[in-house]
Amino acid sequence: MQLHVSRIAVYPLKSCAPLYPEREELVETGFRYDRCWMVADETGRFLTQREHPEMARVRAVPAPQGLTLIVPGREPIEVPLRGGRAAGATVWDDRCDVVDQGDLAAELLGSFLGRPCRLVRMRPGFRRELGSSYGGPQEMSVSFADSAPLLLTSEASLADLNGRLAQPVPMDRFRPNIVVSGGKPYQEDRWRVIRIGGVTLRLVKDCIRCAIVTVDQTTGEKGAEPLETLDVHRPGPKGPRFGMKVVHQGTGAIGSGDTVEVLH
Repeated sequence: MQLHVSRIAVYPLKSCAPLYPEREELVETGFRYDRCWMVADETGRFLTQREHPEMARVRAVPAPQGLTLIVPGREPIEVPLRGGRAAGATVWDDRCDVVDQGDLAAELLGSFLGRPCRLVRMRPGFRRELGSSYGGPQEMSVSFADSAPLLLTSEASLADLNGRLAQPVPMDRFRPNIVVSGGKPYQEDRWRVIRIGGVTLRLVKDCIRCAIVTVDQTTGEKGAEPLETLDVHRPGPKGPRFGMKVVHQGTGAIGSGDTVEVLH
């Protein structure tokens, strides 16, 4: 069965709602605009749906001049790219140079999350180097993503998982960048190199799933599944697995309907 890209997703604000473009450019750090902004606490540490599942309901729409920030129950605001106070922030163990996006955005997000926080973006020119374990070029950098630039999942794998659940879950629980249709469940585990739309991609690691997959991405409500079933059905040395972390080689564009060619 021929493989195709069924959907691509971009997450402009880390751990918040996705956008689903028909086609998107790949830059050095992954999809253009993917996880270019982040919410940080008062110490600069990143915030995610792990602690604040309601972040799923926050939307951010980028434009060349800045970002439209949309929080439930409040008027959207425009956050310009220009200006901003230099600051520091951390993603896991990585210290990043960032630009604070101002008090208006901080107040909007803080009132929604019920805690002090700041909206930040990566300082232009700062490079967060991709770890050597991901097998990318030494000079490759990554955005505020947890680790690799891209995450790939497949519809066949989700269908298999949903067959084991009392209540099926949608693909957005897994927050992939690239969704593949066709083929067999979990075949992506065995892929090492693929080509999509003229771009070569290397599948480098299993994605170990955390509590975010239990968050309903529409309501922000948290449950127990599908993590409990993944713990039994897809165990791994570091936790339950679903999807693959991906490093791209070069730049280009990927879109819905593109053929997926397995090279190795």
